[in-house]
Amino acid sequence: MASRSFLSGVVNRLAVCVLAAATVISAANAKPPIEAFGDVPIIRAADLSPDGTRIAFLNRVDGVDYLVLHDFRTGKSEPLVSIPKVSADGVAFVGDNYVVLLASTNTNNVGMTDRYEDSEAFAYNLKTKKVVQLLLGTQGIYPYQSGLGRISGVDPDGRHVYMPAFMSHQGGGHSLDLLKVSLDTGRGIRTGGKPGTSSTRRWIVGEDGEAIAREDFEERTNTHAVYAYDHGGARKIFSEVTPLIERSIVGYSRETKSLVIIDRAKSNFDGLYEMALADGSVSGPLLQRDDADIEQVIRDKDLRVVGVRYSGMYPSYHMMDPVLDRDLKAAIHALPEASVRLASWTDDWSKLLLYADGGDQPGRYMLFDRPSKTMKEIERSRPQIKPDDVGEVVTIEYKSRDGLTIPGLITWPAGVPANKRKNLPLVVLPHGGPEAYDAVGFDWLAQFMANEGYVVLQPNFRGSAGFGAKFVDAGYHEWGRKMQDDITDGVKAMQTQGWADPSRTCIVGWSYGGYAALAGGAITPDLYKCVVSIAGVSDLRAMLGFEIRRNGPNSQAYTYWTKVIGDPNKDRDAIDAVSPARLADNFKAPVLLIHGTQDTTVPSDQSDKMEHALKSAGKSVEYVKIRGDDHSLSNIESRRTVLASLADFLAKYLK
Repeated sequence: MASRSFLSGVVNRLAVCVLAAATVISAANAKPPIEAFGDVPIIRAADLSPDGTRIAFLNRVDGVDYLVLHDFRTGKSEPLVSIPKVSADGVAFVGDNYVVLLASTNTNNVGMTDRYEDSEAFAYNLKTKKVVQLLLGTQGIYPYQSGLGRISGVDPDGRHVYMPAFMSHQGGGHSLDLLKVSLDTGRGIRTGGKPGTSSTRRWIVGEDGEAIAREDFEERTNTHAVYAYDHGGARKIFSEVTPLIERSIVGYSRETKSLVIIDRAKSNFDGLYEMALADGSVSGPLLQRDDADIEQVIRDKDLRVVGVRYSGMYPSYHMMDPVLDRDLKAAIHALPEASVRLASWTDDWSKLLLYADGGDQPGRYMLFDRPSKTMKEIERSRPQIKPDDVGEVVTIEYKSRDGLTIPGLITWPAGVPANKRKNLPLVVLPHGGPEAYDAVGFDWLAQFMANEGYVVLQPNFRGSAGFGAKFVDAGYHEWGRKMQDDITDGVKAMQTQGWADPSRTCIVGWSYGGYAALAGGAITPDLYKCVVSIAGVSDLRAMLGFEIRRNGPNSQAYTYWTKVIGDPNKDRDAIDAVSPARLADNFKAPVLLIHGTQDTTVPSDQSDKMEHALKSAGKSVEYVKIRGDDHSLSNIESRRTVLASLADFLAKYLK
C-alpha cells in the first residue's frame, strides 16, 4: 500500500516568530498564557547546514508547524512548507541542497482495530523549491511502515539516501529491506543483493553507500544475529539466544574495520565496544563510565562514532577527538546551571549548535564558533516565557525506606524567594516510562504548576533509567510496591524538611506516572488530597492483554512487559493487587482522569475502566476525554484543555 502525501505546498507568507521576526511577550507581572507552556516550543528540531551558513528548524505558528530556513549571511528567514496534517518530529540537512523532514501520523488500516504511528519522511530541494514524500509510490511498501522515517546512510552522489522499509512479497510475508531513495523523486529501489528478512531490525551503511552490516532478531526463537556484508554477500558473524537484545549496533569504525556496539550486559552501566566485521569478536570497552549510562551515541554523516552523551541530572559528553572534547566542555561550562545538549554541528566541526535549558531560562539555541571561541544566542524556544516566569529547578537525593538513594528534582514556585519556601502546597509528578528519568531542564508541565504556585517534586524512583542496570532491575515486579514506596518516601521527605504542607499534597502523572498517581490514591489514600492521571494505566492485566494482542506472545515488547510487571498467568493475583481499577473502594481523594481517544501507547479504555470502577464505588471522579488525540496529547487545543483542567482541579483541592 502506498502511503499518502500530507505536506502542503510552499507557503507564500512569512511565518511569524522566526529568527528575524518579532515575538509577543506577555505584559509585566502577568503570568504567561497557558499555551506558552502547553504548546511545543515555537522553535525546535534545529539543524545546521554542513557548511554552517544556514539553519533549518520547525516553527510553530498559531498551532501549525512550518519548516523554516534561516541564512546567517543575509539574516533572512524563509518558511519553506507548512505542515498542517502530521506531527513534525525532526529536521536534517542532507548535504547543502536538501532538507529532510521526519513526521508521523496516527492512523490505522482497513480491517484493523488498533491504531499505530505511521512514520513519513519528506525531502525539500533548496534549489528547485520542490518537496517530495520519500517512498511515496514505491511498489510493495508494506502497510506497517515503521522504519520509513529512519535514514541509514547518504549516497556519495548526495542525491540519494538509504532507508529501511518493510516490503511485501508475492504470496504473503514481508521483509525489512534496504532501499536507495531519490531525494528528487521520492522513489526507492532495493539495493542489489541487500534484502532483509521479517526479523531484520537495523542496517549499517558505509560512506560509499554500500551496506556494511545487518542486525536481526527472530522473536519466535529469540535469536539475535549480526550479518556482515562483503563481496561474498552476507556472512553471519554473531548469534546468541536471548529474550531481550542486550547488544545493539550503533555505528562503525573505518580505522579498525569494526562495528561499534552498545553492550548492556557486561556491567552495571552501558559500555561502547567494537565487534570485528571479520569474525564478530568483541573487544573493548572503547568508552564506559562507572556512574552513568551511554544515553546517546554521536555519529558523523558516515555513521562513524565520534562521541557519546552520558546520562545524569545534567548531560555530559565525551568526544573521541581530544581537542573537540575540550572545546565542547568549555562551551558547556560557559552556560552555568543550564542543561546543555549538542544539537547539531558542521561537517568540519567548526561550529556547534547547542540547546540549553534549565537554570533561569526556558530554553534557547546557542551557536558556538570553535575557531574564534565565541558563542551567541540564536533564538529562544519559548519567547513568551521570561526568566522571571521560570521556577528554579534543583537536584535532590533522599533515602527510601529500605535505604536506597533516590535522586530527584524540585521545581520551586516561580517568584517565591528561598526564605518563603516553607509549608507550600505540593504536587508530586512521577515520570512516565517507567524506564526513563527526569533531569534538569525545562519541563513544561512542572513549570506550569510552579507558575500556579505549587512546589513540584519529581522523584526518580527505582526502575528509572539513567542510573545503571541494578537500579532498573530493582523496579521489576515492583509496580505499586517498592516503586510506589520511593514516591511516598519522597513526599514524606518534603514534609519533614518543612517545605511541603501535609494537608495540601496532590499527585499528578502521565502514562506510567498516571499509573503511579492512581496507585498513590489507592495504596496510600490518606497521603493525597487529589489525584490526576493523564493517559495512565489502571488495570495491569488488561494492559498486558493489549500488549500481547498488538505485538504477539513471542515479541520482545511483550517479553519486556512481563519481565517488568509480571506474567498475567503466573502472577495474576499479585498483578491485580496493585491495579488501581480493582482497588476503587480504597480511594478517598477525588480523581481527575484525562485521556486521548487515539492513544496507541496506553489505550483510553484504561481510563474508561478507572472511571467506571470509581463511580461504581461511589467515589469522586472527573473524566476529560479528548477526542482524536494521541498519547502525548500534542495538539495545542488538547494541551490547553489539559492545563486548564489541571489548574482548576488543583486549585479546588490545594488552595
